[in-house]
Amino acid sequence: MPSEAVARNEAVDLECIEAKLQELRGLVAQAVPESGDPLPSNVGNGIYVGSKHHARDVHTLVRLGVTGVLNCASSGIRELPHDKYEEMGLEYKFTNVGQDSHAYPILYNKNGVCSEHLKVAYAYYKRIREQEGSVLFFCVAGQNRSATLAVAVQVLSNKRLVDVLRRCAKARPFILENEGFQRQLVVLELQQDAGKDILGSPRPEAEALNGNGLHVELIVPGVCTFDARISKECSIDDVRKSLLQCVNQHLHQHLPEGCDGDEVGRAWLVFSMFGSSSPKDLLLEEAALDVPTQLRQLKDTFGLEVSEDGRVHWVDSCRFELVLFSLINTKSGAQHPFIFPHSERDTAPDSLLAANSVELHLRAWDFVSGAAFRSEEPIVFSFSNDQKSMRDFMNISIAKEGERQQFNAPGEGGILGVGKNAIVHHVNLDAVPSASRELKRCPSSESVIDTVDHWDAAVKRPFSLAKMLAMVDTKSEAGVAKRLRMAGALNPQGRLLHFYGMGIAMSSNNDNCNEFKFEMVLLSQFKKEFSTYTMKRFLDDFAAKPAHVSGEDEGKRVIALQEELSLIKVKRLLISLVDGFRDLTLMGVQAFDFNHLNNVLISRDYRKAQLIDIDGLSKGSIEYPAIYAKSDGANHQLHKPALDIDLNSLLPFIVQQLLLGKGRGPKSFIEDHLRRVRKASAKSDDDAKTLIKETLRENFFPNGSLGGMSSSEDIERVLCNVADWLLAVLLKRPPWATWTHDLYDAMRCIDHLPVA
Repeated sequence: MPSEAVARNEAVDLECIEAKLQELRGLVAQAVPESGDPLPSNVGNGIYVGSKHHARDVHTLVRLGVTGVLNCASSGIRELPHDKYEEMGLEYKFTNVGQDSHAYPILYNKNGVCSEHLKVAYAYYKRIREQEGSVLFFCVAGQNRSATLAVAVQVLSNKRLVDVLRRCAKARPFILENEGFQRQLVVLELQQDAGKDILGSPRPEAEALNGNGLHVELIVPGVCTFDARISKECSIDDVRKSLLQCVNQHLHQHLPEGCDGDEVGRAWLVFSMFGSSSPKDLLLEEAALDVPTQLRQLKDTFGLEVSEDGRVHWVDSCRFELVLFSLINTKSGAQHPFIFPHSERDTAPDSLLAANSVELHLRAWDFVSGAAFRSEEPIVFSFSNDQKSMRDFMNISIAKEGERQQFNAPGEGGILGVGKNAIVHHVNLDAVPSASRELKRCPSSESVIDTVDHWDAAVKRPFSLAKMLAMVDTKSEAGVAKRLRMAGALNPQGRLLHFYGMGIAMSSNNDNCNEFKFEMVLLSQFKKEFSTYTMKRFLDDFAAKPAHVSGEDEGKRVIALQEELSLIKVKRLLISLVDGFRDLTLMGVQAFDFNHLNNVLISRDYRKAQLIDIDGLSKGSIEYPAIYAKSDGANHQLHKPALDIDLNSLLPFIVQQLLLGKGRGPKSFIEDHLRRVRKASAKSDDDAKTLIKETLRENFFPNGSLGGMSSSEDIERVLCNVADWLLAVLLKRPPWATWTHDLYDAMRCIDHLPVA
């Protein structure tokens, strides 16, 4: 509590406070023993203090005579053996203290109003003692939150603070290193001595929200935990409005100077429930999951009642999390990232981020089923205030190891690619166990992918807030990705990047490791056979002169690639490429950045092309199935699909590269060769075809090799046919005069490449 606030608190003597604090610090806040913390500590008066590990050891608790368990930290709830508690006769209660920070109002707020944490803890303690039982107060480490409340309820029971702490000094001397909590305990005793009604009158909960109110826990990572009120029966949208109002009120009261007028800008609401043995949760955001699917999972997975009009009957075990991505200034309308400070304390044995309900794992949710996934390891990415500094975004801090690392190869968080607007990581995701068993598969996806327990993901993180918000627009990337996933039956060959869903990642400032923020991310399926082999790199390797390639192994790889690419494999690759364009149009996507050759991946066996980085650009909003895939009347001619891409120049360029540029080095060879062909065609088509045939023979049938053909006669026949076809394409002669103006014409042209 700030000193000026203490001074206002009914003549509390600051000198007395400081004297008591010195006495207190001589008893507790000692170093954690090297022997560890094997058992909960008996701090007297029927109270044990321990960690979340002690809370899981039910048999030891029963042996010690514990009959009640009070959870003082929200991060431990998901891993507790609630069924075992009930079986062994232990009563469970929670008063989840949101943060172990110096300024957190664990006992009372800055106005001296008693906290709900203290009210709940004291009432629960009194009830258990009246039943002649004992209570385990626990949090993550059993040092600050649980110890503070355990000491406070004894002070409220007319025990002297110094006597309580002397007992703690013998049983658990490493508690209460949080100086803010120390001060609150000292002031609590002074208020008790002054005869102040600390607990105050009970809150009229029954009258909240016109008798239809419900108290639920709301966690805002990086801010604190709230005891929020919602209607017992209302829609998801109504809940979101109530919780946003609660958070905005808090922001107005606690934001630092210079941030006046800031409210929640963009945030995602995540739902879970107390009492679950696994961290299953559900993202209640339409950008990632349709509302009907959200309602279905609230009913099927979490057992809530849902009415036909979309109203949910919420219960007191509901738990909400509001992840803030940005704040918006109500005066100027400017939006900026939500960044919260955090620094580890030397005396804290574990990450305070994890202890304060901040999820360090990357979380993801399937577009179709809503199934929840988490990264195998805790992982914290990096961000930069300089959005043009790609290197700053390449640093990764693995929370388990605690040190910043940079990855140049696929691995946990490994970097698959970096573009102008985003970075893509390789992350292994595991399904939340109970959720993967309970969530049902959407019928539209049955022929595409089964419910899985593991997802090998490529994670795209935009560099700026503006790019991140644009990504989740319904008409842009995430919206298109969602439709592609929902219409997955049209992508059985995997020619389009298989989008999975959206997620939440955490990152820290590359320039200040004590600043953190949350990011929306787009996830797709990582396919090892494609890896990071882009069309641009493939063409570079295909055209490279082996003698000029640096490195013996790299030279061998390039030679193997060029030797393996026969004419028929070139055709197969081109067909896969244009078929991918067709698949896009059938799914209702009109825009694709084909000019950026890094947006096309080539399989490691050089047989398939896969389209990635599919962005609607406000042109991908056609309802599925697209008009291209059906006719709406007998007199309506089926429209042929034509993407908004430059087929006219880029596709002929790729054809020329693949047929003429094999091992030829810089593209100047192809340009010179084409000039010679055109010049020769002015005299005679036969002369032009002869030039083409010579290059094709050198490329695909060197040193008299058959290149997969049965005889030299077959080779000559194929060369004549390909030269005839390629000359017509280059000179845009019928029937290939307009073949690049329409996607179907392009497909027909490639299909007729006469190499079979």
